[in-house]
Parts: sequence; structure tokens; C-alpha cells
Amino acid sequence: MNIYAISRYTQSQFPSARIRWIKSDLDGVSATSGLPNADVLVHAAPLWLLPKNLQLFIRSGVTRVIAFSSTSAETKSDTRDHKERAIADRLQRAEKECRSLCREHDVGLTVFRPTLIYGFGRDRNITTIAHFIRRFGFFVVAGEAKGKRQPVHAMDLVASCVSVIDNATSMNRTYNLSGGEVLTYQAMIGRIFEGLDKPSHIVHLPVKLYRVALRCMSVLKGRSSYSPDIADRMNRDLCFSHQQATLDFGYRPAKFLIDPDRDLNSN
Repeated sequence: MNIYAISRYTQSQFPSARIRWIKSDLDGVSATSGLPNADVLVHAAPLWLLPKNLQLFIRSGVTRVIAFSSTSAETKSDTRDHKERAIADRLQRAEKECRSLCREHDVGLTVFRPTLIYGFGRDRNITTIAHFIRRFGFFVVAGEAKGKRQPVHAMDLVASCVSVIDNATSMNRTYNLSGGEVLTYQAMIGRIFEGLDKPSHIVHLPVKLYRVALRCMSVLKGRSSYSPDIADRMNRDLCFSHQQATLDFGYRPAKFLIDPDRDLNSN
């Protein structure tokens, strides 16, 4: 079996005789981009890049598509932050377009909606928090930070892709892929302190004050990642059942941060 990986960058740090890296930007792919002949496509890039390229992949031989969306399609659909709401809208629209195109071309589609992804120190979620804790020795949360979370490890997502390739039950279905453990936002932060072998120092700010601080950071840094709505979500349950995935293809995700040396080390 040959595996082709399409990326904007050269990925020489992952040498393998079975993997051929193809440098291409999905935002500007064309019929002359040298797409490989393949029958299965796993799309891990932003989902809204897939609909405009899907027919090119189908013409190259793809008959099976596994695509990643996000539970943000639901959790951020009613946020007050227009940028986050726009992302949720783009995800929902892309899911709909992919389903329509796959039905039209008789292609088996499975859409995965993972929750908070982490792993190998390469994510922008848990790793970002770990960087802050490692540097400053404390972490600031909004209010009680009692909202429930289910962080999911990247390897559980990889295993899911392998499990559904030839699984007829999973075709033309959408699955939530949540982690194997439910814990509050504060407990999640505490687990990161523990994984870094540091004493837990969690500072609680009133939600309104936290929102103001995030708004100021957003203006000063010019980054939408400091959305004030983060303060509200820290106290909002963002849990999703993965029972259907377990029934259909045996999905059994790991508990949170079982190997902190592996997953908090980004060096």
C-alpha cells in the first residue's frame, strides 16, 4: 500500500519508504497539481478547503473520503464573537457541500467531529497552556472554570481513520470523536500542572474581568485567539457522546494525558 501525504511544506522529518510527500497548497490546487492516483482520501486540513477540490480527487480515483470537521461547528454557532461564528458557519456549510458532492459521485463519506485535540506537543490547545505554565508557573481561569471537557488524543483520531476505511456502516455518517475522560476545565489545567511535575497554581478571575482582559489582549496582539467568549466557555459544558462511534467501529479513546512526557514536550 502506498501512502501519499499532501502538505504546503516539505516533511522530511518523517522519512518512510511507504510515504511520498507532495508539496501542494490545497487553497490553490488545480488539475495540473500532480495529484496522485489513490482510492482513499483522509482530509485533515480545514474542511472548507475540501469541497472545491473534491472533484479533482475523485477524478484521480478517490472512492472513499474521511474528513475532519470539528465539534466547534455546534459549540461556536451561537457565540457572540463574529469570527468564531463565521468558522462554525464555514464548517457546517462545508459538511453539507461534501455530503452533496459525495452523494452525486457515489463516494463513501465519513465526517469526524473531534473535540479538543492534543498530542505530541504539536497542538495549539493543551500545548499552549503547558507553555504558559512552564514559563510563568501559574494559570488564570475565569470564574470556577467548571465547564466539562473531553480532550481527545491525536492517535485516537488516527486509529479511527484506519478503522473506518473499509467499514460500510460508517459510510455517509458523521461522528463525534470525544476523549475517554470527562473533567472540568479546572481539573484539566490541574492535570497539566501534574504532567509538568509542577505545583498547581490556578488563579481565578471573575468572568467579566477575564472577558475584559481577553478583549484587551485581542486588541494589543491583533489575534482572534483571545476572544472574550473563551471566558464563558470555561464554565460551559462542551461534552459530546462518542457512543455511536464505539458501536459502529469500536472507538475507545484513551483517558486524558496518560503520557505527559510525550504530549507536553514540544522540543
